[in-house]
Amino acid sequence: MNRCERGSEVVQAVVAVPLVLLVVFAVVQMGGMMLSTHRLSADLVRACRQMDTAGLLLAGDKEAYLKSELLGPASQLQPERLRVEHVEFKRDQREGSENVPGTTEASPSGGRSSSIGQRTSIAKVSFDVVYEMPSLMAFPGLSGQAVSRHLACTRVEGRVVEVEVNEL
Repeated sequence: MNRCERGSEVVQAVVAVPLVLLVVFAVVQMGGMMLSTHRLSADLVRACRQMDTAGLLLAGDKEAYLKSELLGPASQLQPERLRVEHVEFKRDQREGSENVPGTTEASPSGGRSSSIGQRTSIAKVSFDVVYEMPSLMAFPGLSGQAVSRHLACTRVEGRVVEVEVNEL
């Protein structure tokens, strides 16, 4: 190998190493973003299942209350990167009746039954969450990204019956 060929190999290495490092860091950045997105979705569902709707009803600042619920002890999200917006909370009481065997009315089958009133408590919470992705380096197109989700949660008698997480 002569001297000219060794010089061209050094030039190739000087060009190739930064490009390889750029690709490696971009892959690590995208992996971190995917992990943060998964954490956010998991924490949204967990917070909805464990939410104290009575506390939300009494809270003066509903956004701050929901943010504290999302950033519970099991969360690995960074508080300064999380925003909760557009909180809507509805609580209803529904009346219904149920026929229970008893002694007050005669039923067509010959037995006696009575109608008992039943009250069902329904709570619906919906809000938007924006989480700014952490970044290792300022990559064009990868740094400064945010994940936006809309969460709708329905609880009947204190039990979660529906959790819906959508992209904004």
